Amino acid sequence: MEDFRSALNAARTLPDAQAEEALRTLLKQYPDLSPEDEGNLRYTLGVVLFHQGRADEAAHETEQACRLLEHAPGAARALALTALARMKLACRDASGSVNVGRTALALLRQSLGPDDPRLAPSLFALSFGEYESRNFAEAEALCLEARALWEKQKGPESLEVSTCLNNLGRICEETGRPDEGIALHRAALDIRRRVLSDHPETAFSMGNLGTALASAGRWREAADMLEQAIACYARCGHTGGNDIEGYRRNLEVCRSALAREND
Repeated sequence: MEDFRSALNAARTLPDAQAEEALRTLLKQYPDLSPEDEGNLRYTLGVVLFHQGRADEAAHETEQACRLLEHAPGAARALALTALARMKLACRDASGSVNVGRTALALLRQSLGPDDPRLAPSLFALSFGEYESRNFAEAEALCLEARALWEKQKGPESLEVSTCLNNLGRICEETGRPDEGIALHRAALDIRRRVLSDHPETAFSMGNLGTALASAGRWREAADMLEQAIACYARCGHTGGNDIEGYRRNLEVCRSALAREND
C-alpha cells in the first residue's frame, strides 16, 4: 500500500482537474483498498470536486468517505465530516450542514488539542450553517471561537480573521445591533484593504459595509461605500453578478432616500 499512498499524496499536489483524473485512476487501479485508504481517497476526491464548484458530486463522494472512515483512528472522519458540512451548505441544505457540522466538531474536540489549527475551520463552517439556519446565538459563539483561534495561529490581520469579522457583522445586523455590525464590517474591510488591496474580496467587504450603513439609514456614507464597492469590482474585471447587482440596487435605494431628504 505504500505505492498507493505515495500516489495519493502526489495527486493532492496537482491542480484540481488533473487531481480528479489521477484520483479516479487510483480507484480503478486499486479495487481492494482498506476502508481507511479508500475513505481518504474519496475524501480527497470530494474536496477536489468541491473546488471545481461541483457541490452535489463532492457531497456524494464525501458521504461515502465518512462511512468508510467511521472506525479510522485520529481525526480523519471528523475532518471529512467538516468538509461534508460545507458541501451540504453549498447544496442549500442548511439543516443537514448543521447536523453534520455538530457531529464533526464534537469528534474534533475529542481528537485534537484546543489550539489545533484544524479546529478553526470546523468551528467556522458550523457557525455559517447555524447562521443560515437562523440560530444566531450559536453562530456568534462559534464564530468568536474560530476568530480567537485564527488570531493566535495566523495573526489578527489575517484573511481568516477578516472573514470572521464579516460574518460577525452580519450576525449583529440580524440581532438588532447595527452600530456594532458596522464597526465589525469596517474592521474586516481594513484588513482586506491592507492584505489584498484591489480584490473581489475587498469589494465584497465594501459592499457589506455599504449595505449595513444603508440598513442603519446612514444614506450618504452608504452610497459612497457602495459606489466604492462597484468601482473596486470593476477594477478587478467584474461588472456583473448577484452581489454586484445587489449593491447597485442598494445604491439606488440610498440615492432615492437622499433625494427625498433634499426635497
